[in-house]
Amino acid sequence: MIRILQFPNPWILLFLALAIASPIPFRVEAQSSRPNNQSLPTNWGAYEPGANIGSPGRREGGGTRGPCIQNSANDKVIALVPVNGFGATTTEYPTFSVYLPPLLPESKPEIEFVLKTAEGKEIYKTKFMVNRGAGIISFILPNTSNLSALELNKNYSWSVTLICNPEDVKMGDLSGNKVVSGVIRRVTPNANVQQELKAAKTVIDRAIVYANAGIWYDALSNLAELRRSNPNDPTVIRDWQELLKSVGMEKLAQEPLFQPVVGKNQVNPSLSRNN
Repeated sequence: MIRILQFPNPWILLFLALAIASPIPFRVEAQSSRPNNQSLPTNWGAYEPGANIGSPGRREGGGTRGPCIQNSANDKVIALVPVNGFGATTTEYPTFSVYLPPLLPESKPEIEFVLKTAEGKEIYKTKFMVNRGAGIISFILPNTSNLSALELNKNYSWSVTLICNPEDVKMGDLSGNKVVSGVIRRVTPNANVQQELKAAKTVIDRAIVYANAGIWYDALSNLAELRRSNPNDPTVIRDWQELLKSVGMEKLAQEPLFQPVVGKNQVNPSLSRNN
């Protein structure tokens, strides 16, 4: 025996019919409760390093362009870090991002990533082969058995070197290299930030919490993830532009973002610019 469900309100039937006939696509992760006219909060001066860390390094590979870099508007290697070179993270194995300029077709460059303690002890190093298209690459510190998580409340320095001529480097000639660097510190969010993160419903909401708390690396990686998955969303585009503008890098807002790469155990994995 078949039972027929009856709805007392005919508008319910109409609503169901429209919902089935005309499904509306949407991306939950790109939505936020933040008003459209509200700017992305930033407070990158909230984190100050200890006295033992020394120089924060350099955000841009200065001097001449280098033997493998094409002449373009953005022709420098740039580390995506705040102006003072320092930034915080809550992540044990965080993500680091660097802009690579367009490279000459005949070049065969490599990228070397190095992570050191505040005392200068090298704890991780790996190399990648790269293609020649310009864009922002992201490197995720690998969660492996022979690499411990970043310790809380300790500073670490990291660097990325564009090696234009690997054969010259083997002979001791480093003149063609372009080096950028930054400092990172793993912190524990305070109770208010933890509560806000727990209440955050979307990636964009989490990015806002991190930005408001001055936690640079997490704000950057969350917004970059959202930018890659929602390239045409106007709110995401605006927030990405505002984030980079807040650290003086608005000229990179339109550059491609490539999928993040996870490092291996001291090996040389291939880094594809089209992942």
